[in-house]
Amino acid sequence: MAFRMAQRGGIAPVLMFALAAGLPAPALAQPRTSDQERQQQAAFVNSMGGVYAGPQAAYVARIGEKMALAGGLGGRCTFILINSEIINAFAAPPGCSIYVTRGLLSVLNTEAELAGVLGHEVGHVARKHFARQRNQQVLTGLAALLVGAVAKSEEIGQLAGKAAQLGTLSYSRSQEYESDAFATLTLPAAGYPREGISSALAALQRQDEYAARASGLGTGATPVWARSHPLTAARIQKAGKVSGKAPPVTGPLNVNEAAYMAAMDGLLYGDDPAQGFVRGAAFVHPGLKLAFEAPSGFRLTNGATAVGISGPTGYRGDFTGARLDGARLEDHARDALRTILGQAQAEIGAPQKSRINGLDAVTVTARATSQAQPVDLTVVAYDVGGEGVYRFTALAPAGQTATFNPLFRSFRRITDSDAGRYGTQQLAVVTVRSGDTVEALAGRMSSSGDKVALFRMLNNLAPGEGLSPGRRVKLVVEPRR
Repeated sequence: MAFRMAQRGGIAPVLMFALAAGLPAPALAQPRTSDQERQQQAAFVNSMGGVYAGPQAAYVARIGEKMALAGGLGGRCTFILINSEIINAFAAPPGCSIYVTRGLLSVLNTEAELAGVLGHEVGHVARKHFARQRNQQVLTGLAALLVGAVAKSEEIGQLAGKAAQLGTLSYSRSQEYESDAFATLTLPAAGYPREGISSALAALQRQDEYAARASGLGTGATPVWARSHPLTAARIQKAGKVSGKAPPVTGPLNVNEAAYMAAMDGLLYGDDPAQGFVRGAAFVHPGLKLAFEAPSGFRLTNGATAVGISGPTGYRGDFTGARLDGARLEDHARDALRTILGQAQAEIGAPQKSRINGLDAVTVTARATSQAQPVDLTVVAYDVGGEGVYRFTALAPAGQTATFNPLFRSFRRITDSDAGRYGTQQLAVVTVRSGDTVEALAGRMSSSGDKVALFRMLNNLAPGEGLSPGRRVKLVVEPRR
């Protein structure tokens, strides 16, 4: 979570809880001009983590322009790499603006796969998919996508998808197929084999399956990518059929695996240090000197504007920052609660003051109704001085908010020494040597969890598949100091 995004009235936390609780979301201003669209695009990019300025950004722009030229849009598209670990890519107005996250780059393995993804997004523009929808609905669609990105949960992801149907990032399944076909037929003109798009889709599928297993959600959960891009085996098969029916290509084609792997060396992986780190059940922000832990059975997901908190069915939360702007802490907490509730009927309790780990805190709870069931919505705000305030918002079945108490009590400021224990992670591309095994190379990674499973997913290795000397593979490591 980036402090620069921790401002009063943030879009993501408000929409996330309004949607998750089945409550009406607050009204949002709608754009009327191209300038307003561009401002909203800039705001959205910032909310997703901002622009990633590493050398990979220029690489994405270069491959993107090759696909735009091959697709008849040469010189008309802008390709932007977003500083987010979320796996996604999308095209959005105004004009031909195409966005790719660094998280997506980490799971691809060839330049042809990247070209396939970019060609798919160029296809949305070339086929005027979002031009068929109303421009004044851009914010709704973008904000809805952000909800799913921050939450990464099945329930909120589905709600975000429904909201996105009103905006420009919601494409029909037939439009997705059409863009896949566009990329498939365009790839050879840019020098890549037609299989680039189906190979990219397979890489995304592998990541989705890995993430589902790692999170314990199971393979039936809706992945982040699929919330804005329907991802099914049928889609991969359709791309293959289009390729099979296309005329043969006579010119030289190259997947450019070596070039891609070289370009990915040093790419930031996982959380950006400027936005804090999730390590197991803990969230630590070294720059802001703060930390907290989720209760047992809950999962934290770091986003640019908020830290998502997901637990058993019926339990959701987030953590974000704001400013008091001269208001009392109790007024801030109550106003935040009312903003989330919007027009919903609710019984709002009196603010309760306390001291938590040396900080002044205020708790306010409201009883509301979601899907005909009573629920409690709670805001806990902490005064950290200098007009700064941090707050949790928690949704629980009526009478069960105490489940979040360990979370609320864990919020604290940390020392420089504590902050120094958490480091950045990045991709390191290494060459497999004779005798190297999957287990040995995976053991060199600094990531947590099942390192072997992560290594196989990142490097497109099937279960039981070994390594050949000379192959280039990606490792997740801490930078050399």
